[in-house]
Amino acid sequence: MIAASPTVHLFGSYAPTIADILIVKQYFKLLSIPLPDELVDYIIDAASYWAHTSLTVKGRLVARADEDPDKMYMRTLPLAVYGTEGDFLLDNENLQEEGFVLGGLPPTDQEWAAPSRIKSFRKIEFQLWSHDQGWGGDHGCRGTYNGAYSWFDASVERLCSTSCFMGSIEWPPSLLFTAADALNLPDDITFTQKEVKHPFLPSPSTLQKNIVAERQTTHHIVIWTDLDDVEEGSPEAIAAGKRGQGWKSYDGSFVRDLQVGDCITLWMRARFPGWTNDAVKAKITVFWAV
Repeated sequence: MIAASPTVHLFGSYAPTIADILIVKQYFKLLSIPLPDELVDYIIDAASYWAHTSLTVKGRLVARADEDPDKMYMRTLPLAVYGTEGDFLLDNENLQEEGFVLGGLPPTDQEWAAPSRIKSFRKIEFQLWSHDQGWGGDHGCRGTYNGAYSWFDASVERLCSTSCFMGSIEWPPSLLFTAADALNLPDDITFTQKEVKHPFLPSPSTLQKNIVAERQTTHHIVIWTDLDDVEEGSPEAIAAGKRGQGWKSYDGSFVRDLQVGDCITLWMRARFPGWTNDAVKAKITVFWAV
């Protein structure tokens, strides 16, 4: 089993566990006048005191427009399922044959609580380390995101049913790296929503473009929230374009539409002869309300 590893947070940063959140909620019940659940949830949300899961993948992968222009770099574990809370790191040194043990019941009800709200997911943070082929592109676009044909997209893959998590199951590690259509999946793991769109050009939903003609690896951080509400043509949409991101990726729908058990898939794209997307590392962190 590949387990989550504890993380040391510096400079006052702290990521609460679900157990921490449940304890804080109980504190509000100890007040002389206990707060109603709705107000407690509002306070917890206002403090961004959320549970999270993160998956970091280290390993070079190149999408080449001439050979394989659409490549999957990684897929998260099923979101907000018991066994997926915390921070996971996968690279050539710790990628094991045995899978992740997910689902079932925790030892006590003070350690885990499934999301109870209809819209529970609050934020996704993507971190990408990548670059393009390091040459080419229009001369006036070099060093910018204009005219970039090397980029990333994100998609959601939904399980046919989450009933498989009523008991403990082994989640195949191959699912973190391989397109679902290419796998022989166990009978109780079936995706009903898969990546089917391969846009020929960067779309309004583009996650992140690479800088044009940049040989050095660039670290991009992209944050989407359930409160995003960017409209086409707005100053925020224009600013997103200047950062190499599609304006529609900031309309909030991606986060708001997430469901328990969903997986987020990171796709690499490259178009036109000579263009590549060269990724060396990626991290996806998802936060949800308990």
